[in-house]
Formats: sequence, C-alpha cells, structure tokens
Amino acid sequence: MSQHDQQKRSLTVPALTFVTLLAVAVFGIFQFASMEAQKGLESWQSRMDLVADSRAAEVSEWLNRHLNGVEQVAGDASVQLYAATIVDNSDESAEAQRGYIYSLLSVEAEATGFHEQRAIDTVAANVKRPNRAGLALVDKAGNILVASAGMPMLRPGELLDGDNRSFVRLGPRLDDKTPLVLVGSPIARTEDGASVSAWIIGARPLDNDFLHTLVQPGDNSESAESYLVTAAEGDVVTPITPLQHGGRLGEGRMDPAAAFAVRQPGGFGEHQNYDGRPVLVTGRELSAPVPWVLVRTIETREALDDVNERRNSLFITLLFAAVSIIVALVLVWRHGVSQRLQKSYEQQAALSNKNEELSLFLRTVSDSQPTAIAALEADMTARLVNTRMGEVAGLPASELENRRLDAAFDNETAAQLRQGVKSAIEGVPQTLAVLQPSESSEKLFKTEIIPLKPAGNSSAQALVVMQDITDLIAANERSEALFRQLISTLTEIIDARDPWSKHHSARVADVAVAMSQEMGWDKDKQEAMEIAGQLVNLGKIFVPIDILTKQSPLTDDELALVRDSMSKGAQLIKDVELGGAVAETLEQLREHWDGSGEPEGRSGEAIEPGARVLAVANAFVGIVSARAHRESLGFDKAIDILQSDAGKRYERAAIAALQNILENKDGRKRWAGFTEIPQLSDKGQTKTSSTD
Repeated sequence: MSQHDQQKRSLTVPALTFVTLLAVAVFGIFQFASMEAQKGLESWQSRMDLVADSRAAEVSEWLNRHLNGVEQVAGDASVQLYAATIVDNSDESAEAQRGYIYSLLSVEAEATGFHEQRAIDTVAANVKRPNRAGLALVDKAGNILVASAGMPMLRPGELLDGDNRSFVRLGPRLDDKTPLVLVGSPIARTEDGASVSAWIIGARPLDNDFLHTLVQPGDNSESAESYLVTAAEGDVVTPITPLQHGGRLGEGRMDPAAAFAVRQPGGFGEHQNYDGRPVLVTGRELSAPVPWVLVRTIETREALDDVNERRNSLFITLLFAAVSIIVALVLVWRHGVSQRLQKSYEQQAALSNKNEELSLFLRTVSDSQPTAIAALEADMTARLVNTRMGEVAGLPASELENRRLDAAFDNETAAQLRQGVKSAIEGVPQTLAVLQPSESSEKLFKTEIIPLKPAGNSSAQALVVMQDITDLIAANERSEALFRQLISTLTEIIDARDPWSKHHSARVADVAVAMSQEMGWDKDKQEAMEIAGQLVNLGKIFVPIDILTKQSPLTDDELALVRDSMSKGAQLIKDVELGGAVAETLEQLREHWDGSGEPEGRSGEAIEPGARVLAVANAFVGIVSARAHRESLGFDKAIDILQSDAGKRYERAAIAALQNILENKDGRKRWAGFTEIPQLSDKGQTKTSSTD
C-alpha cells in the first residue's frame, strides 16, 4: 500500500468511526425520546380512561334511575289492581280508577324525573303546557289509557316494541328535534310475570339534564368531547347526543373513531372522527339496558403537542451532548493513530513481500495437483488458477486469471458454477457433478466449491476444486451391472428347481419395490427391497428337489426343513455387502406383527421394515400365482386373506399400500400375468409345489 493510500485511509477510518458513532447515538437518542413520547401517550390513555369510566357511570346512573322509577310505579299493588280494572272495563265503572291512576302518575312523574321544568310552569295554570315529558298507562296494543300532564301523545307503534321486559330506548323526536327517551316496565297479570296486562311508559327529552352527565367536571381541554352513539355498519354510526362540530342526530354518518369505540369498548387508539380530524379515542359500554356506547375523544394535535415538544427538546439536547463526546473521542483516537502510522508502514511493506512469496509457493503447490483448482470472487472473477484448471477449460491458466471463469464453460456448466459459488459464499459448501466435453468424449468432474475467508491482498471468496471421476464412475457402473447380473442368474437358478414358482422371486421383488415406492421410501431402500425380493427363495437350495415338487402333503420334518431354509438363506448372505438391510430382511421374514413368528418372536416396529413389506409381497405373489394343485386365487381373494391376518401376521400399513396399488394405480393390470398357468414341460406338468 502506497503512502498516499495510507494517508487516505488514516483520514477515512476516523471519519467512518465518527459517522458510525453519531448514527448509533442518534438512533439511541431517538429511541429514548420515542419511549418518553410513548409514556406521554400512555398518560393520556389513563386520563381518558378515567373520564370515560366516570361519564359512562353518570349516564348509566341517570338511565337506571329513571328505569327504576318506572319499575316502582309498575310494581305498585294499587296501580296493578286499578290498571287491570281499566284494561278489562271500558265503561264508566272504571272512571274512578282512571282518576286515581292519573293523580298517581302526575305525582310520580315529578318525583321520578318525568316532568320537565320549563318557564311556562310559573305562568297561570290555564296556559297549555307543551307535551314533552310524562308517565302513561298503556295497554298491550300500545294505546295510552291514562297519562300525566305533559305526556307526549305517541302512536301505539312508537311506544312498544313487542318485548315483555323492561326497556330503555330512543323514541321519536320532538318538534324541536330533541331526541325523546322512552322507559317502560310491564304490569304483570300473574305473579310469575307470564302474562302482561298493561305497561307503565315514561317519556322525557334528552335535554340538558341528561347532557350534563356527559360533561367532565374540571375538563378545560378545547377539543375533548363525549357523546353517545349506536352501531350501524362498518365505520358508520348513529349519534344520539349533539356533536361538538355539528351534525344531524339520529342519522348514520362516517365516524371511524366512534366505530372503533363500538367494536372495541375499553380499547384505545388514534383514528379520524366524524369531522375528519385525527383524534385519540376510547369507548365504554353502559351498564343500563341500552345498546349505546359512550365515545370519548380528544384531538391528537392538542393531546400530543406537549409530548412532541418535550420529545424534540430532549432529542436536540441529548444529540448535542452525544456529538460533543464523540468528537472528543475521535480526536483522542486520531492522535494515537498518528504516532503508530510510521511503524505500520514498515510492517506493511514486510508483510507485502511475505505475501508475494506465499502466493508463489501456493501457485507451485496447486500446479502440482492432479485436480483443477481456482479461487474465485463473488462475480466469478478468478484470482488463482492452476495448470490443470486451464486444461479443463481449454485455455492457458494465465489467460483465465483476472477474468470470469464461467465464461470458459458452456451455459449449463456456467450456471451450475455460479449457483455453487453463490451458495458457498453464503456459508454452504457445494458438491456438483459437472460434464465437460473433451477431445474424445465427455468427462465427468466431481466439483467441490467451498467458502474462503478473504485474507491479505486476496479478495477470493470461494475455492473450486474439480476432480476427474469419469473412469471411476465407469468402473463402478460395470461392477454394479455385474453384481445385478449375478443376483439375477442366482435367482433363475434357484427358481428353476421348482417349475411352478419359476418367476416367484422376480415377482416378489417387483411387488416389494412397488410397495416401498408407495410408502415413500428412498431410492437406496427400494434397491435393497429389490435384492431381498430376488433372494427370497435363496434358502431353497438346501431343500431336496423331491420335497419342492412333492404332490402329497409334506410331513412335519419336511415342513420344518422348508421353513428353516429361509433362515439358512439369510445366513448365506450375512457377511456379503449387498447394500441396505438385505440380510436382516430375509432373516426376519417369518416374524409376525403380533409377535407369534420366528425365529426371535419380534413384534410391531421391532421387525425390520423391509421384512414387514417383503412378507406381504411374498404372501401376495404366492396366493395369486397358479400352482400345480390349484389355479390362481385371484387378487380379491388375496386381499381378503391378507386383511384377515392384518395386525396379526402382517402390518396393516403394508397391506394398505398394496391394496392402493391394485385399486388406484393399475396394479391389477400390471400384475395380471401372475395369475396365468406357467408353460411346463410334460414332466413339469405333473409337479406340485407346496412350498410357496
């Protein structure tokens, strides 16, 4: 690094340090200020909760007081008696009772608040009062029978709503558009209240006496207001009481803030009100029997002005202090750096020479390797390429350095390399199989891509190592083909000893592989099942051919010899590397799901999974295959027999997999040849196999 670069770096580092510290300080100060602002918001929430609780209690008390007054009148024994007489008799005999009820209702109207005190009350008695408040005796149809002075004359449908319970609800509007509240209590004809003979209905306007319950004593805020609403739909509500910024009562209007209070009584949030102003809002349900919600709001501007001012002042003060401290720290640090700078120059020069020597050594070592090696940056630019990599890419190694390595390969290989390098840089090493054309044929390379940590002057981030495995793969394929040919030949030799089960092993292998695929096993387990199926009759080489082809029932000793042959077959291959649990599968083939099998009495999941599948496949092939003494029993009979032993001899899941293949995946068509009678020689047609 030149002296100019070092000087530039010596200035850049403190600048970056200053900016970083400043950013951290600003972030911390902002977070602290925001926390203080949040505390202010929480303080407003507490204040609004107190006001909302207080106003909801006042409104509920006002409504419940009027409801209790009406219920007391309706519960009076004299009122109940005279009301029954008036309802049942419309002649003059009930006139005296009407007079008594009228007097009682007039007295109770003033006592319970259903009497509106107005200026006209001080005028002469012969001046007619406006009908705005009062009590009335009403029959079941809603007709007013007796009413106190001042009771609004309402139509039957405006008084009752069909329910037999006490109620508080809004009535029609008076001529001056003041909402009218109706309070009703039924007069029961029977003691259990099952029959209602009449109603006591109280009516009074929601005037200043009621609206005063919404006013919070000592509240001096300019934009705060409390009002009552009923829910409508979405963000539309119906206001019941007057609004600070005007609006018609009793008609639905958009008010997201009030709608929030209706949906979440007791909640707190910031929304727009009916006038489009941002407000803080909370709501409360009333304890009175009404579907009204009290809404308490205050404009966000008024509530948070003080909070925002304190936050901004705190932010500026703390920021100034933080900047002063950071500047002082940077100056102290810069002074110390300048004293060590000369020593760093000398050390850097020595390190640079050492890196050049190390780079030459690494190149010599990499060129001596049989594998192709390249060190790449994230954009695939090669920083180190050995001679073998140049041979693979078809270009001299010197021409590949400092250029994109993927440009030297075909599109498919280049895409593989780019993706591998990207994953390696992200910390996930990759192993790829890459085909690369050569003069005579394609070569297969095992390609390892591993992450590198940049060091010194090197910016390489991934190391690519390509090993030619073409000959190795070819040798493995030849060995595998020979192995499978030997297994197939051995299977044919074994099955040829019994003409009636000539293809039994191949069929069992086919069915077992299909079942393992159905059960979601991986490729290695499927291949192990194929080998185990082909060797299922391996032990028959220990059974004399006259027993295998015997037409009469076998003796106990002969049956024991046949059964033991399965275990002997497993012992034959116990030390042979066949891949997977082939020996274990054959050894446990006679184990039963319920533990009643042989040789160890294993049960359930303790039995090798391959043995559980192979047992079902072996039994299935034996049942559906034709034998000398019988024709094929067919697929349906085979499933019935297997299902009868499900959970006993066989695993239910294995049987279910086989049945699904037969019924839903053309298994019957695929294995239809199993049921056909084999073509035998004249000698073979007389043979009977009793071992499958």
